[in-house]
Amino acid sequence: MSGILSAQGPGRYTFFGGAVLGSPSGFVGGAGVSFGLTHNLTFDPSVAIGRSGHSGLFTLDGSFHYEFHPDDAAFVPYVLAGVGLAQWGSDTSGSALIGVGARIPLHHDMWIVPEVRAGAHGLGRFTIGISKSF
Repeated sequence: MSGILSAQGPGRYTFFGGAVLGSPSGFVGGAGVSFGLTHNLTFDPSVAIGRSGHSGLFTLDGSFHYEFHPDDAAFVPYVLAGVGLAQWGSDTSGSALIGVGARIPLHHDMWIVPEVRAGAHGLGRFTIGISKSF
């Protein structure tokens, strides 16, 4: 498997925004990039900033997405798992992440991407993004 990431390079860029789910709730916006490892597996690091209650929020994470490619389906559902860091207020926490999402085509090489993810640190997020392949 050596050289897979560098041989393929980034395949998609995604910009997203949405709700932070937790105590307290808030909002977040950010960006990520997808590196294709196989036809079904990608590695997706992302960064986000926002607010949770009266505190600023910063997240940095890396997750593996397993994409399902159903026959004759226009959308591509996926599950994700990874690790991340979240900083809000004076607290910083590392966490395992899990989630689900889908890529729904808008037009050639562009998708709308709804996603829900949760972390062991108590924060989750629901986002909707726009993704573009290159």
